[in-house]
Amino acid sequence: MVPAAAVALLLLVATPPPAQQAPPRFLYIYRDSLKHGVDSTFCAIEDDAARICADLQCPNPYLGLESLSAPHEAWWINAFDTEADTTRVVRAYARNRPLMDALRAVAERKAGLVGRPIEGYAVHRPDLSRGPPWSVAGARFVVVTVTRNRRPSEGSVWEMADSTVYVLRAVRTRQQADALAREQGARIFAVRPNWSMPAPEWVAADRVFWRLALAPRSHR
Repeated sequence: MVPAAAVALLLLVATPPPAQQAPPRFLYIYRDSLKHGVDSTFCAIEDDAARICADLQCPNPYLGLESLSAPHEAWWINAFDTEADTTRVVRAYARNRPLMDALRAVAERKAGLVGRPIEGYAVHRPDLSRGPPWSVAGARFVVVTVTRNRRPSEGSVWEMADSTVYVLRAVRTRQQADALAREQGARIFAVRPNWSMPAPEWVAADRVFWRLALAPRSHR
């Protein structure tokens, strides 16, 4: 089994289903909370992590987010359609020793820059979800509500084992994100292409935006 800290840095996210299909059954959510004054150092380390994943053949796409208001956080949202998908991905990384060793080194570099991470698997709650299903394609911002309230919500809803509920809505513009955040009392996160490795359909939906994502050097 891959150590939890290394798994968190794998930044895995399964290719999202087409918009008309249901969202992925599981999300693995990892949250780093940055200490004061470390922004530039942390960002440089995460840029390196993305380069490592690109060059050492990360097997899945992944998505990185950064909060636009306090507290300053970096999130990675990892999606899986089935339990078998989670096993397949973990085994793929475990077999890639150069990648795992490099990501452990990244974890050591940023250990003093962040607080205790929040992480865990969340299960999709279609009974609580309202509106368009979750889709990364075309999104530049994610509006997030974290709560323990199990009332139906506008957005796609996942629940963790500790009863924490995540309500997510992916949108294209900051104006849309601001409007949703005002309505829901939510937080806005920006999608960071340079911390991500996009799926082909994400790129096809917004090629200009995803030009900042890293590709393996050998593929350039």
